[in-house]
Amino acid sequence: MIHTFTSELLSKKQLTDNTHLFSFSCPEDFTFKAGQFVSICFEIDGKKHMRSYSILNPPSQKSKLDFVVQLIPGGTASKEFAKINIGDKFEMKGSFGHFTFVDNSDDNWFLATGTGVAPLYSMIKENISSGKKFTLVFGVRFEENLFLHEELLALAKKHENFIYIPTLSQGVWDGAMGRFQKHLPENLSGKTFYICGIKEVVMETKELLSSKGVTKEYIKFERYS
Repeated sequence: MIHTFTSELLSKKQLTDNTHLFSFSCPEDFTFKAGQFVSICFEIDGKKHMRSYSILNPPSQKSKLDFVVQLIPGGTASKEFAKINIGDKFEMKGSFGHFTFVDNSDDNWFLATGTGVAPLYSMIKENISSGKKFTLVFGVRFEENLFLHEELLALAKKHENFIYIPTLSQGVWDGAMGRFQKHLPENLSGKTFYICGIKEVVMETKELLSSKGVTKEYIKFERYS
């Protein structure tokens, strides 16, 4: 069911130099599946502009919607997010999307770049108590671009069935390096892959998995423009 509702900004937090966490209110009867998104309406010069954002928090966390937003210089929505204050209200519509957890494997791999980690984080948080194996490979350019890092480390420490692999494509550190495709398992059979992030990276990874024999029912993806 699609809801249209008014949402109030509850809190905001800077995660990196250009990535922020925004928490909004939502009605008690609003429902969504982990991995889905909502559209936020910004009124600019008398015109409505709709922008879609994946929900970060799992559905079991009621009465709020969290979003990680990368502020892009010159971006229409980025300009609005940069100046909003606690208590500001916005029209929202949702939930939308078919990029959701499919219970067809005991071994699930989540592959993300940048803010594409948001719907994957929601899926993992919502389903981690199932006992199934979850591996998250989270790719960013530099160490300072990592966000949700401490939360994900803590989650991996708490749950033996969750493995967290942050990887950098540039810079120097003690962890995994290179594009996240380098850190795929050697044996791809019996696994389901969830991919989210920049369009080009997502499609490249999808094609790579397909070329290695992974069939389409075991590859779930969502592209960010």
